[in-house]
Amino acid sequence: MATTIISAATNSDLDTGSYFELAARAALTCVQRADVGLDEIGMLINTGVFRDSNLCEPAVAALIQKRIGLGLAYEAGRAPTFSFDLMQGATGLLHAIVTADAFLATGAVEYALLVAGDVHPSTERHVTDFPYSSGGAALLLGSSPAAGGLGRLHTSETPSPIDPTAWVDLGEAGSEGRRVICVRADAQDPVDSAVAVVRSCVDEEGLDGGDFAEGQALLLVPANVPGFRTRLANALTIPSRSVIGFAPSVGVPYTAAPVHAYLNALDMGLVDTARTVIFLAADGTSAACLAYHPPSASPGKRALSGRTHDVDTPGRAATGVC
Repeated sequence: MATTIISAATNSDLDTGSYFELAARAALTCVQRADVGLDEIGMLINTGVFRDSNLCEPAVAALIQKRIGLGLAYEAGRAPTFSFDLMQGATGLLHAIVTADAFLATGAVEYALLVAGDVHPSTERHVTDFPYSSGGAALLLGSSPAAGGLGRLHTSETPSPIDPTAWVDLGEAGSEGRRVICVRADAQDPVDSAVAVVRSCVDEEGLDGGDFAEGQALLLVPANVPGFRTRLANALTIPSRSVIGFAPSVGVPYTAAPVHAYLNALDMGLVDTARTVIFLAADGTSAACLAYHPPSASPGKRALSGRTHDVDTPGRAATGVC
């Protein structure tokens, strides 16, 4: 049994600017489309960084857990759902995937739900100088004998001291400190660190340019730096068509960006034929890369369009998007 992505979903509904609500909606959609019961999910990890009212405590994961009604009752003989925040900037979701994989591999949990996304702390949808789009995203992970599992997480961080990339100027904010934030996005070009982690991952996986040219390998690139995909493809000497981002209509997601890139690859029908899908996450201070080996697509089964996608798991029929 190896870890597999059961389903994925995003939510950017315009009737709310709350990360708690957007992430909860994405999570519920993700779970419902997977035909998995909430009582089967043993772990919830939140990787969103920018949240309502700059809330620090309690853990945002616990608030989302309550909203979706996940594992709220303590029952004799059953371990309660384990929920916590894991914040690692743009790369947080990839760190959460390998964390969940450790629990799935031991059988400690049957399914793990990961959520990501960001909003301005005021929960207003459009705020000057806040560079990221409001939204939530979710991945549901499980185990499957047909999946190839995950590779090792490859990371890179800026070695020299760096200035903060997000902060609240309490002196200037005054009593409005819960509604404001300063963000210094893309302070450094992420291409070099991204190239380093992808090369390390590709070498360890034994891939070359031919694998990418034949569609056997995909690189999911969520960074929003102009020309990033082309520059990355050129540096890695792989075809640019194998480097997949997401549509401009998505906006500028931050922690949820890898899910958007994954769903875009699904909608394009590329994951069905790929043996290796490489997730990349990067910002101006760090980069992370992770290889995922999805189950082989069932005959006649293609990637589903829309905001969710499901794969076959033992004892469950795959569901579609209406």
